[in-house]
Amino acid sequence: MNYLIIDDEPLAHRVIEKYAAELSWLQKVGNAYDAFEGFEQLNTVEVDLIFLDINMPKLKGLDFLRTLANPPTIIVTSAYREYALEGYELNVCDYLLKPFSFERFLTAVNKAAALKSKESSVVTKEVIVEQATSNIEKIFVKGDKKYHQIALSDILYLESYGSYVKIYLADQMILTHETTTHFENILPKSSFLRIHKSYIVSIQKIETVEGNRLKIGEKILPIGNFYKKAVKVLIKG
Repeated sequence: MNYLIIDDEPLAHRVIEKYAAELSWLQKVGNAYDAFEGFEQLNTVEVDLIFLDINMPKLKGLDFLRTLANPPTIIVTSAYREYALEGYELNVCDYLLKPFSFERFLTAVNKAAALKSKESSVVTKEVIVEQATSNIEKIFVKGDKKYHQIALSDILYLESYGSYVKIYLADQMILTHETTTHFENILPKSSFLRIHKSYIVSIQKIETVEGNRLKIGEKILPIGNFYKKAVKVLIKG
């Protein structure tokens, strides 16, 4: 699980990082010291879990949470127990009262992992897969309050856009309330490749690969360091 810390206290970041380092399946993708930095992080990285402080300058943690249309799993970390009920009303996964022990931290993240596993096993409302993933030719995607049937052969690439994904076709773009990770899981690996935390491309639509970039039509897309190996394997066949 990719996690993000949003807390105005540097010491709180260090404590969470120390505890998370003991768990190989937790991967930090960012640190934010106020809610606005948190917004920026969510628009640039794929986040499964947020450790969210409440009492922060500029914008309070729970007010920040209310602005998110499709928030990732939230674990509140706060020194103020009086906000616990309000937090649970906003469907937070757990509420850690500072200072908290490693055992209490472990309970919270295990709960978050179980929740994510359960959500992954449920077919989402936004995308309806017609057949088994390896054999699908079309998908239904919800955008603009209606479902679009898209042939996979028409997709050029997908781009992460905060809590949404932009699906680029030859003649239009569809904005859907999903994540790139969701599409990475349902699109056939033989036809689509994730090249960046924010991009998935149709292999057939790739025109050129040069250095850390590739070209599809008039669009130049970056290749993330983590995904370079997969692109090299594709090139070498």
